[in-house]
Amino acid sequence: PPPQENDDMNTNVLVALLCATNVCTFVRAVVFSRSSRRRWKEKAEVALKEKTTHLEDRYKAERRAVIRLQHQLRKKVLTLDAMSSTSTQTTSPQQFGPAIARAQSCFSRRAGTPRQGGALVRSARCVLHFDLEFVPKRSLEGLDEYSHAWVIYVFHANTNACGTKNGGAVKALVSVPRLNGEKRGCLSTRTPHRPRPVGLSVGKIISVDWERGEVTLGGIDLVDGTPVLDIKPYVPWCDSVTEATAPKWVTRAIEGEEGEPLAIREVKFAAPEDWTREKVRKAYMERFEIDSKKGGKKQRPLYENADDFVAFVMDTLRLDVRGTRERTEKAEERKLDTYRVTLCHVEVAYVIGKEGDGVVTIVDAVAVEPSDIPGNADLDRPAITRDDNDKYFKNNNNKT
Repeated sequence: PPPQENDDMNTNVLVALLCATNVCTFVRAVVFSRSSRRRWKEKAEVALKEKTTHLEDRYKAERRAVIRLQHQLRKKVLTLDAMSSTSTQTTSPQQFGPAIARAQSCFSRRAGTPRQGGALVRSARCVLHFDLEFVPKRSLEGLDEYSHAWVIYVFHANTNACGTKNGGAVKALVSVPRLNGEKRGCLSTRTPHRPRPVGLSVGKIISVDWERGEVTLGGIDLVDGTPVLDIKPYVPWCDSVTEATAPKWVTRAIEGEEGEPLAIREVKFAAPEDWTREKVRKAYMERFEIDSKKGGKKQRPLYENADDFVAFVMDTLRLDVRGTRERTEKAEERKLDTYRVTLCHVEVAYVIGKEGDGVVTIVDAVAVEPSDIPGNADLDRPAITRDDNDKYFKNNNNKT
């Protein structure tokens, strides 16, 4: 070709190469920019998660510290009341004189204990150990002729005994679980947080051993270690009021109506079901062996058969024992999705479906040591986290 055409061709080639180079440079810049933004975003997400975890841990630590201090202050107040020469006139809300008995209950912690005795958890077991130096043996003679008994006791596991502005009393209004947190006057409910923290529950008399000073009750909602002030026989002709009425939100659970906020549709074991059920049985048998070998005044296990204990666990979880906030919040806004109850010193972990389907799935169980303060949570034990729940659902989805 002529020289002019060669020059034009070379110029076009150079321009094309330059354009290609610029395009490649631009593409690399775009890719690098997107990669940089992605790395920055990942780092920001990691930093945010670490900060959130730090704040959650700090909140939990502060909460445990406050509760621990309340326990210690309560013990000091009760000790000073006992040493005072005018202890019968004390203003302490938990000073009612010496207890006549202590409860050995299947409910090892107040968290998870039913909100009422009687028919809610019929398989619950409790043994009242009477102080035979204070209560003569034959005081219990004849009690076995009745089918049920009233028990009057102190809500010893309350954490607000010395923590409120008015010297350990309570707020006038309390959140009612069956009303999803609506307020009612504390004296119009069965809340344990009362001006005088005294409880009244009815239980079925299973056995009376007045030689040993023991009364075994079924279906009662006492927490382990509860100080008992009195026990009275239930007399049907005067204790049962046939024309008595109560608000609709109280009675709908017994009448089987829809809208009961604490209702659980199904309680099951995580797959493989036989393996999970066996884990619960083994955890109880481990505690059974430990309790049976204790010397001195050993406390006999409440269930002689591990299968009976498993049935009791399922009965307990048939009503939602979580707090109002955890029940009513959206799944992604709950503090926890994996929960635990401690029954007969066996910690049972369970989850509730993320879609609020009313299905409780038992996922784990482990034997634990009794708390230093019976009925109170062991504050040094780490809480089960949301990650544990996510692992369960991930594994469960993979299996299905």
